[in-house]
Amino acid sequence: MTKRPKIDVALPEELLNSFAKALVPEIRAFYDSDVGKAYFEKWLAKHPEYDERTPDARASGVSVSVQSTSHDK
Repeated sequence: MTKRPKIDVALPEELLNSFAKALVPEIRAFYDSDVGKAYFEKWLAKHPEYDERTPDARASGVSVSVQSTSHDK
């Protein structure tokens, strides 16, 4: 495998925000699906420090908070 040179590109914040707004509904739809829920449970089993259902996660100081925000115009 050949090593590719690093390309440093500065993207406007407005472009990044637009891209993120387009991806968020797709990501939420995935994690709301049965496949996404199973994937997340499997991931949590490997990373118990992020599972807020366990006392260890709260004691570790790791804060995982999901807030629903609406950007509808």
